[in-house]
Amino acid sequence: MLRIAICCGGGFSSSALAAHLEKESEEKGLKERATFIFIPILHLLDRMNEVDVAMVCPHMEMQVRKDAPKYTIPVTIIPPRLYGLMPAQSFIEDAEDIYDLWKNGAKNMVTFPEEPRPLAVKRTISHRRWLNGEKTDFTKF
Repeated sequence: MLRIAICCGGGFSSSALAAHLEKESEEKGLKERATFIFIPILHLLDRMNEVDVAMVCPHMEMQVRKDAPKYTIPVTIIPPRLYGLMPAQSFIEDAEDIYDLWKNGAKNMVTFPEEPRPLAVKRTISHRRWLNGEKTDFTKF
């Protein structure tokens, strides 16, 4: 099971997102694949042992870049277009794939090879589904 942190500065929307993703993963039977918790970005360095992957809100990208060498877990930026739109399954899929990239030598801030700039990402589904040519289906949300 992958432990995923949703990180942000103040935490209002990101803590709500983490709670929503945790609830949705439970409702959809995804708890054996992942859990979600909120960790403020300023505390991530001290709490990395609690999670396997950190997914950080878009406006914290500069902080992540600054601290990138200090992280001992994969840290990625949630592209703005995905923030709050993707279902839990897609967040889990992206976290699994980011974790695999990390295990295979990717450095922080971890990005998908086709998406080196998180702010420019246009997809609204997980990266693997996007690579497979799937389109967004908002009825799944």
